[in-house]
Amino acid sequence: MLRVDPVLFEQVLFNLIDNAAKYAPEDTTITIRGWKDGDAIMLSVADEGSGIPPNDLERIFDSFYRVRKGDHVRAGTGLGLSICRGFVEAMGGTITAANHHGGSGGLFTVRMPVPKNPPILGENE
Repeated sequence: MLRVDPVLFEQVLFNLIDNAAKYAPEDTTITIRGWKDGDAIMLSVADEGSGIPPNDLERIFDSFYRVRKGDHVRAGTGLGLSICRGFVEAMGGTITAANHHGGSGGLFTVRMPVPKNPPILGENE
């Protein structure tokens, strides 16, 4: 069990999937994975686009920053990933951006800590 705000966490997922859809070519796969890693739950969203330019990796979570891409990308506000970072960090987690090891596609990973005393379902009913 994780302690997350369901509305904020849903927005994080929406933003990551929407971003992947914007930057990957049509008819390619967006892969969403989840797993436990020690004392954390990990979630990744990966696309099959051209990846994140190395110079943009440091700034990709900055407010109003947009990666320049070709004509197929819908213009955004540059706030989606900044919102993701703010929401994830407000819930005690971290978010990172990278490129696939093969060099094709962006990879966003959210790490959420598992609480020491997880809530028990039905405890407050």
